[in-house]
Amino acid sequence: MSKKKLKLLLMLSVLCLICVVSEAYLKGYITLKSVKKETSQNIVENENTPIPKITDKPVITQEPEGTEKPKITQKPKVTQKPESTKQPVKVIKQGTSRNVRILIMSDDFGSYYHNKVELSCDSAFTIATGSKTTNYKAGKKVSFNLSKKNVKKKKFTVSSSSRTGIKMLSFKRRNIHPVYRGIMEIKWTKKGFIIINELPLEQYLYAVVPSEMPTESNIEALKAQAVCARSYAYNQIKEERYKAYNADLDDSTACQVYNNIPEDRRSRQAVDETYGQVVTRKGEIIVAYYFATSWGCTADGKDVWNTPEEVPYLKGAMQIRKKEVSEDTAINLSEENIFRNFIDSNSYKTYDSGDDWYRWNVTLDSVSLSNRIDSALYNCYLSNKSLVLTQNKNGKYVSKPLRSIGKIKKLRVEKREESGLVTELVIVGTGNVVKVCTQYNIRKVLAPVHEKINRNGSTNVSSYSLLPSAAFYIDTKQSKKRIYFNITGGGFGHGAGLSQTGAEAMAQSGDNYETILKHYFQGTKVQNIKQVLK
Repeated sequence: MSKKKLKLLLMLSVLCLICVVSEAYLKGYITLKSVKKETSQNIVENENTPIPKITDKPVITQEPEGTEKPKITQKPKVTQKPESTKQPVKVIKQGTSRNVRILIMSDDFGSYYHNKVELSCDSAFTIATGSKTTNYKAGKKVSFNLSKKNVKKKKFTVSSSSRTGIKMLSFKRRNIHPVYRGIMEIKWTKKGFIIINELPLEQYLYAVVPSEMPTESNIEALKAQAVCARSYAYNQIKEERYKAYNADLDDSTACQVYNNIPEDRRSRQAVDETYGQVVTRKGEIIVAYYFATSWGCTADGKDVWNTPEEVPYLKGAMQIRKKEVSEDTAINLSEENIFRNFIDSNSYKTYDSGDDWYRWNVTLDSVSLSNRIDSALYNCYLSNKSLVLTQNKNGKYVSKPLRSIGKIKKLRVEKREESGLVTELVIVGTGNVVKVCTQYNIRKVLAPVHEKINRNGSTNVSSYSLLPSAAFYIDTKQSKKRIYFNITGGGFGHGAGLSQTGAEAMAQSGDNYETILKHYFQGTKVQNIKQVLK
């Protein structure tokens, strides 16, 4: 055989071998070691994997204005350095705490939809979708990208058997990547990924308490906070506000802030030592509202949220310390002069009087306020048209489409409640005269967005989206070109329910958490959830 024919035969043999190997690979008889089973860029899925149908199409629901929820995260207090989430924690036996599903928002609580999701775990973890489960080693980073076809219309469940939790790398809370107990469910939608954290309710509270109250607080105050948070959560779950997302709650101030600050030893202690306890009235769990600091008086729930009926357990009262109590401590602060004297006087020592936010003042420039107030008024009007009224030619205030208020000439307190809370404010402009109703709307339109707030014996703060509280009075000063409104007030937050500063002061004076709760929620008692849900 010639060399030429031999070479030709050899080439044909190699080609045949390549064809045989290729056919065997395509049919799955052999695999190549170089093929990656997992990637940090996106989840690689088999095209034949069943795709679960999305039955709960997300719908953005706007939080009703004028029903502001507790916002202790507004209150800038220095908290102790969070303890490591890797520390041993008390294990709750399976079945002793109902599970909750928490809708996790993006950076700065900006949206329910995430353009990208990236996560990891300090221990081995799994990701399941349909009938397929993929195992990952500790430290492996996994990403979900909307642009990848293999995530479309799919739901992924991330779980780990370890206590270290699942670390979310695609967003931050307080400049750190948050770590979550339980499982993380990631669902594709056309608007973005939705993330649900499912875990036992008691473990959820571990990361609510430090996000709502500094954990260096007295343990009895923390326990009162834990019972409030548990009671509030059960009521929110009952309302089914997040049913469209297949969730019970979200992690923002619309419900309660969750995992903005990591859990620590003291937050776990507060939850564990009040395990399952809620605040009740006549056998029903109350909506245990709380806020940061009072101005020396708490407000009626009816006045805060403009409800048609009184809320029996949310009755405003003076917060004078026990040792300072005289025969008559009831003061009607609805009168302007009496309220001013109360705010300016140091005669009364209340539970909150030692806090920086107990008294504050801020000056608003009429030009700066005029430039931004139309937008704030319009947002309030869209939320509830009956709470932003325009004066007509006959002098009556009516609900009608808003036009520019023009340059602001005057701010006038139109109505003040017995607690001192301002619930009606009139804004006189060159273009229109507008009456703003409810403490929330008033705080929104007078927000010191750029101005500095001077606090009681403390440093100035700025950039707030709401006025600290609606317990204030106004002094007007005028120059040749501008008008200045000096607003002096007290407290931080809506003012109804438990004052966190006050709870701390009561605990420091020796009161336990049950006494604290009964003080702020009149006619109530603390019960175990098992007694209530019989």
